[in-house]
Amino acid sequence: MKKHWVKVGGIIILAVVLMVIVGLVSFRTVVPTGVLIAPLGGLVAVAVTIGVGTVPGVLTVVVAGIILHFLQNADWLLVLNFLLLTLFIGWLIGWRLPRGQRVTHQQLIWLGIVSGITEFLITVCLTALFGWQTGGSWLVFVRLNLLSTVLTVLCDAVFIGPLAFIFRWLADQLLPPEEDGSNDHHGAVEIDLSEKKKNQK
Repeated sequence: MKKHWVKVGGIIILAVVLMVIVGLVSFRTVVPTGVLIAPLGGLVAVAVTIGVGTVPGVLTVVVAGIILHFLQNADWLLVLNFLLLTLFIGWLIGWRLPRGQRVTHQQLIWLGIVSGITEFLITVCLTALFGWQTGGSWLVFVRLNLLSTVLTVLCDAVFIGPLAFIFRWLADQLLPPEEDGSNDHHGAVEIDLSEKKKNQK
């Protein structure tokens, strides 16, 4: 078990490094009270959530968010954006897709599209909140950040699926085999007594 979590930790570290790199090169929008940084790095955390699980995805968000904050490339609203998107996709997939369960390319594509749509809604809401919080017109902030938001959504829709596939493949290579739970008999078991009753008659 300890070796298992060490390997999961290695995947998280790789994801954190990738998320920080993506965060450093994310789109930026100049607004009256500063600069808005697009939540592009969130696609890495979502890919980890789909490929490995929600817990590794959330840990990736927390560690990468702290690093980006210290590098002055993220604020609490941006980290909140990462976290909300990761938790929503985690909830959508049932918190974790068993590695023994087959996931098709079409499913990964749809998860990427859903992530992009969700990202759009979260970003618009948080941008409006930022505009209102700083005393400006929230509608102006949303309009100024619209191009950056759309580009981020398109990147999510295109790259989350392939990246999730890579993380899932990596987990398959590093972690021990795992059943999909289809042969698990720990739940309720149906017993047919009809034959037994016939024999008793």
